[in-house]
Formats: sequence, C-alpha cells, structure tokens
Amino acid sequence: MTAKHFLFALLLVLSTTIYGQESSKEAKKFWLGPKFGLDVSSSTADLNDVSEQLKQNYQVGLFLQLGKKIYVQPEIYYVSYTTNQASNSKVNFVKIPLMLGWEIFDIGLVGLHLNAGPSYLKQLDSTNKARINWELGGGVNLLSFITTDLRYTFQKSSTNGFSQVEQLILNGGMLNFTVGLRL
Repeated sequence: MTAKHFLFALLLVLSTTIYGQESSKEAKKFWLGPKFGLDVSSSTADLNDVSEQLKQNYQVGLFLQLGKKIYVQPEIYYVSYTTNQASNSKVNFVKIPLMLGWEIFDIGLVGLHLNAGPSYLKQLDSTNKARINWELGGGVNLLSFITTDLRYTFQKSSTNGFSQVEQLILNGGMLNFTVGLRL
C-alpha cells in the first residue's frame, strides 16, 4: 500500500467516524476533519507560472483542533509539488504543521482566526533530511463547519521574518491556501 493509498484510507475512516458531541456549538472545543489545499511559491510574479502551480501543486490531509478561543491544531498532509513545469517532475512530501491559534471572533455565520507554528516537511522516497519551517496566517470559518486558512511559510535564510513578509514575492517562501470541514 503506497503512502497515497494509506492517507486516503485514513482520511475516509476518520471523516466518517461518528462520535458524541455536545449539543451546544458554543461549548464545543474539539474538531476533527479533512483539509485540502494548494501551494504557490511566492518567488514568482509570472501569472502563467502561478496558474500552472495551482493546477499541479496540492495537499490533502486531516486536522484536529483542540480548544475554542486559544487552540492547538495539529495537521497532517500528503503534499505533491511539481518542481519543474517543463518536465512535470513530481516531488511528494509528508507535511505536519502544529499550529497555535487564536479565534478573534465567531458569530456563528462567520468567524476569524489567526495561527502560527512550526511545520515538519519530509520528502517521501528520499534520504533527504526533514525540514522544520515556520508558518503564519489567518483564516475564516463559515457556518461554523467550513474552515479556510491562508498561510505563509517562512524559508530558512539570513533574512529575518519581517523582511521576508515585506519582500513576499522575492524571498522564495510558500503561500498555502486550505479548506477543511470541521466535524
């Protein structure tokens, strides 16, 4: 069984698991669900290159959110990047972010949150060492069960984090957009 098949089976089992939950949405402090996303390298300003990246780079996984106003959110993804659009070279990773989040507000219909934390990234079928990057972002919860996130992954370099954000397009970081279901 390949990693892709295993992750799909795990996603299917966990997303269909029925578990008891409190009757009030306000009291709920535990969410689990599938999450899907796209990654774009911020080192390009060419719209054609961005369009190709959106078609070929993806991630699929699960998240667990523990807490309400301040929360911890571990995630696990199978990630596929195309490293060279001309030759269609695919590179696959396992990505495990551990986010600390803050719910700014939630009025049921819409909520707003910020999150940050380390992200473990290991290339599959390779002896390359794993990397730890830092991610920072925010998102919107819709109807209390759909969650979206937009995050920036900082690259390890001599440039500090503030300068990386100021020069977002030039420093080679990754922009990541995910959508998930809070079950």
